Amino acid sequence: MTTGLGIVTSSMRKIGALTKNQSPSADEAADGLEMLNDLIASLSNDSLIIYSRTVENFTLSAGTAAYTIGTGATFNTARPIRIVAAYVRSGGIDYSLDIVSDERYATIQLKSTQGSYPEHLNYTNAYPTGTINLYPAPSAADTLYLVSEKELSSLTLNGTVNLPPGWKRMLIYNLAIEMGPEYGQPVTQEIYEIARQSKGEIKAAVMAAKKMDWNAGLGIDSNINSGWNN
Repeated sequence: MTTGLGIVTSSMRKIGALTKNQSPSADEAADGLEMLNDLIASLSNDSLIIYSRTVENFTLSAGTAAYTIGTGATFNTARPIRIVAAYVRSGGIDYSLDIVSDERYATIQLKSTQGSYPEHLNYTNAYPTGTINLYPAPSAADTLYLVSEKELSSLTLNGTVNLPPGWKRMLIYNLAIEMGPEYGQPVTQEIYEIARQSKGEIKAAVMAAKKMDWNAGLGIDSNINSGWNN
C-alpha cells in the first residue's frame, strides 16, 4: 500500500531535493502530485504498461449504428483508450466483431444499413467521449460486449492505493527523472537505469499475462494495437 504523497516524497529524495528526514512542503507536494498524475496519464497510452483490461456490456438500440462512450455518454462508463475485442450476444449466441480502422470504416458506402447483428466495430477515440460505430446497424436490442483498455486512475496525496508488483518502484524512479529539472537536481545514470529496467519488467509481465490469440475469433483483422492477433 502507498499514497501519492509517499511516491512524491521518495522521488524527491532520490534526486536529492529532500533528505531522508525531510518532507515536501504543501506546494511541493501538490506540484509533485500533478507531475505524478501526468506521468500516469502518459503511461496509460502504452498498451504494454496497462495492467488490466475491462470487460463490459451495453444494450444496443435497434437501427442505431453509432454510440457515444464515456462518462455521461450513451454508454456511461470511463472512456476506453482502445477497444481490443468485441462481440454481440444475440439470441444466446455470441458473434465476434471485426475491429476496423477509421480508414476502413470510411470505405463503407451506406453506414446506416441494418443487419441481423453487427459484424464490424470502429472506435473513434475522441476526448472526452469516444464514438463506437457498428456496421451493419443492429436490428434488435442485442447486447454488445467490449474488451477495452482504460486510463489508469489518478492518485491523491493521502488516499491509499494497492499497486501491482513493481509499480511503486517504477513510478518513483520515473517520476524522479521528471522532477530532476524542476528542482535543478542532476539525475544519476543509476536512476535512469532503474527507471528503464522497472518499466521493462512491467511490460514483460503484462505481455506474459496477455494471450497472443483471442479464441472465438475476436477481431479477424486485428493487430497488436487492436487485439494481439496478426
